[in-house]
Amino acid sequence: MTRRILGLVLATTLTAACETEQPSIGCPVQNLNWSATYHPKSDSGCPAKASEMLGIQKFSTPSGDESFSIKPATLMELDEADPTHLPYSLGALAKEADADGFCSATDMAVAEKQAPNEGDAPGRHVTYRWSNVRILAIPRAPGTQMVADLEYTEDGCTAQYEVWAMWPGDVDCANGGQPDNDLCAKAGTINPDFATVCDPTLLTCVAAKRPPSLK
Repeated sequence: MTRRILGLVLATTLTAACETEQPSIGCPVQNLNWSATYHPKSDSGCPAKASEMLGIQKFSTPSGDESFSIKPATLMELDEADPTHLPYSLGALAKEADADGFCSATDMAVAEKQAPNEGDAPGRHVTYRWSNVRILAIPRAPGTQMVADLEYTEDGCTAQYEVWAMWPGDVDCANGGQPDNDLCAKAGTINPDFATVCDPTLLTCVAAKRPPSLK
């Protein structure tokens, strides 16, 4: 009888554990086109940075480590004018999420482009310094949202931003040339759990709130 009771207790305990615990999903990252919005952390006096597309990728190294890169559209546009500097930042990606369900990307390299004057067109010097990069890695959003801090400098003016980014970032939400939030809510390619809005600059769907941007 004692053995039977112990067996029932053990079986009940294992069943409860299976119902409450989920296996780790690691640190997945959906590659390529993400939409990003920039939220000033203070009044810098610099022109407000507009939303843009980010090229985001995860790489596995021969040693088994993971690397993470961010390639902003602003730097890609200056690639031809300044082929010397890399248009992306590269860092190390964690293998497991923290207690809040975020995977950190650390030691992100500074990325910059310096385009010379061309005729009457002035040159541009743009620098991205990323920090506190965190990618959401939960079953509802496996590597599809990101929040980060950015120090952005353009032509000598530096501003601090919190960045919200989302994948997929290329979902069109223009309706007669105007942003339409309903198109984001009905988009079949966006996770229905996501809280989204239509960005008036990109005219694509973006995170509606600080990640995790969920309904």
